Order: sequence, then structure tokens, then C-alpha cells
Amino acid sequence: MPDIDLERLLNEPIYTLDFQYMIGDVEEFLKFSENNIEWQYRRELQDIHRKTETEEFPAEYKKHLETNAEHRFKVSLPLRVRYGAVVALTTSVEWSVGFLVKRLKKPVRKKPEGRNGTVHMLLELQQRTGVGITDIVRDYEALVHVRNCIAHSAGIEEHYRFRDQLAEAVNRLAGFALDNWHLFGKHVCIEKGALNPYVRRMSELIVSLHKAANEQGLLHSDA
Repeated sequence: MPDIDLERLLNEPIYTLDFQYMIGDVEEFLKFSENNIEWQYRRELQDIHRKTETEEFPAEYKKHLETNAEHRFKVSLPLRVRYGAVVALTTSVEWSVGFLVKRLKKPVRKKPEGRNGTVHMLLELQQRTGVGITDIVRDYEALVHVRNCIAHSAGIEEHYRFRDQLAEAVNRLAGFALDNWHLFGKHVCIEKGALNPYVRRMSELIVSLHKAANEQGLLHSDA
């Protein structure tokens, strides 16, 4: 069992745990959901085998059922889960950053036109705290473009208003691509496990910003 610094743990501001859990739970959601889908897939194949054995379905029909099951449980459902995780991650970061900014003694400057509000606040916080986070902020900005495409265009490139920005965002993110896993044309595709590193980095980022702002006296005393 690893050594635990109980004194440090007890003295650690509670927000470090709150935000770590809120954002980190996205990774747990992914793990739980994808494991459950895998289990459901095996169960579906067992049901197909049992039905085709007892009801004497043609071999071609059995293959059809298996192909449909494979696409549903290996492609469609996992992708929907990963889409949901992108939305959960980006909105959790958005809320966490907004929570911090509201408690700053000095309000952030007005954001430039066309820049995402949370990205603007993150860059402002970076400048004030000295926390080196530019690459992570750019990753977050890319995830926001992916999130917006998912929310407004079901992840389909053709129907997304900012297609050029989407392509740049997807190219930035490891394990993300614009491909045709379905039959709807090019859409955002996310490999298994691709989102996990970003969840961890975002969780660390939010905690680091809150701690730095608190320790540097940038927050109101009642924050």
C-alpha cells in the first residue's frame, strides 16, 4: 500500500478534490460505458447463436444479424458514448473555469470577437497565474470545436458551419479523425481511449489554476 501524506491530504483545499472528481468522472463514465457495451455485444452474439440454432434461420440471415450487431456494438454505440464524453468534459471545464473567474478580484478583459469564452478565460488565467498551459488550452479549444459539431450537426462534417476549423481541430487531437464509420458521410471519429489523456490533462489544469489563484491572493477572501 503506498504511503499517504495524511496531513497534506487533510490540509488540501477541498476544491482540488471536487474538480478532480467532476472532470475525472468523465473517464470513469467512458470506462464503465464501453465495458458494458462489450458485455452487451457478447450477450447479443449468444442470443443470435441460440436463435439461429433453435429456429433454423438461414446461414445468410445469421451472418446479417452478426454484422449488424458488430456495427452497433463496436462502432455506433461506442462512438455515441465518446460523443457524450466530449460534451461532458468540455462543459465541465467550462463550468469550472467560470466558477473560478467569478471569484477573481479583478475581472477578466472582454474577449476578442470569435474566440470561445472559456478559451479566453483560460488564457487570461494563464497570464495572471503564470501556470504554463498554452498547449492544453489549444487542446481544449479543439475539443470545443468537436463538441459544437456534435451538438449542432450530430458530428457530421458536411452540416457543420465551421468545417475548416473542425478539420484543424481534429488534426490536432490524437486519436480523432474525420472518417466515414457510418453511412452519413464524413463525421468525427474517436478511437477508444483517445479522450482519456485529455480528461486527465484538463483535470490537472483546472486544479492547478484554482490552487495558483488561491495561493497568489487573486481571489476574494470569501471564495
